[in-house]
Amino acid sequence: MFKLRWIGQNGFMITLGDKTVCIDPYLSNSVLNVDGFNRLIPPPISPSELNVDIIATTHDHVDHLDKETLKYTNFNKTFYLGPTSCVEHFKLLGIKEEKIIQLNAGNSIRLNDAVITAVYADHYKDSIGIIVNYNDITIYFVGDSLFNKRLFEVKSFNIDIIVTCINGKLGNMNYIEAAKLSKEINPKVGIPCHYGMFAENTEDPSNYKEELKNSGIKYFELEFNKTYNVRDIIS
Repeated sequence: MFKLRWIGQNGFMITLGDKTVCIDPYLSNSVLNVDGFNRLIPPPISPSELNVDIIATTHDHVDHLDKETLKYTNFNKTFYLGPTSCVEHFKLLGIKEEKIIQLNAGNSIRLNDAVITAVYADHYKDSIGIIVNYNDITIYFVGDSLFNKRLFEVKSFNIDIIVTCINGKLGNMNYIEAAKLSKEINPKVGIPCHYGMFAENTEDPSNYKEELKNSGIKYFELEFNKTYNVRDIIS
């Protein structure tokens, strides 16, 4: 079973058969202390309830690699995946090297029948996007990124679903650019994310929906903390 659950910002729980991957879990209020931005929605679960096989972080920013989330997770069970800058942060948190997977842009790992690939993102140092292929469906999680034609390289993966930031602030593309990227890649479905967490850094997802009109791409808006069967999203 291929399932998807949005846990806020760029955070996603992905069920891949009997394995679970979590991308960029932000389950604290750390950004309030760092940038003065308060959460608009409560964490859907506590960090200690994040019982997953892999936690993947796309880059070393607090709302993506959050030490106040990660330090309460299961260091013995979970593997921690990310580019080099994230790996260095994992080590500082006391995560053992054998539980760390370094994944820079251009590299892939296999998790049973799923393939997880890191791809280029234009944001911070060695930021990555993440492509997940499972059960003949491919999802592209853009991560945080400015609009850049290098992102078009993922067309070779034959993307079925794009999950893209739309907020247009703090190093991310806006909804117009997100729609332009989506149209260039031409997936079956476009899903917006990275909105609704902070009043200072959000966007109305219906603007992205409007930009996708007449493109042939199905707009799909995930309900916060609801689990979806990925095939149902496409159909």
